[in-house]
Amino acid sequence: MSTLEIILVGALGSALQELLHWYGLREHLATPRYKKLIKSVGYWIVTGLMIIGSGLAVWAWFGGDGELPARQYLIVGAALPLLLKKAVDAVTGEKPTDVARTSSSEGAKLSDYFRGGSGREERLA
Repeated sequence: MSTLEIILVGALGSALQELLHWYGLREHLATPRYKKLIKSVGYWIVTGLMIIGSGLAVWAWFGGDGELPARQYLIVGAALPLLLKKAVDAVTGEKPTDVARTSSSEGAKLSDYFRGGSGREERLA
């Protein structure tokens, strides 16, 4: 595979992971929190950069390793954003919250993604 193909397959894995993330939230998309997040330009810029960065990281990780199956690049590309989020959670020392089961009257912020919640959550039934 060429360098560009490795980057694109890794980025595709990251994009698929993002799609699965939003599919998991499908029942909560009508809430003000997610309506605001969907319209947030900052969120989509960071998401796009993460997708591209995942593709580049896959290439950096596997560059020069010879021919590997495309599925290996795809899986690692999908895993990198999740690993980064867990690393940020570990460094900040905050416990992740179940964002899908929380709500916020003020809406979501981009920093909430990396913290695992907004800190203003109230549990839903």
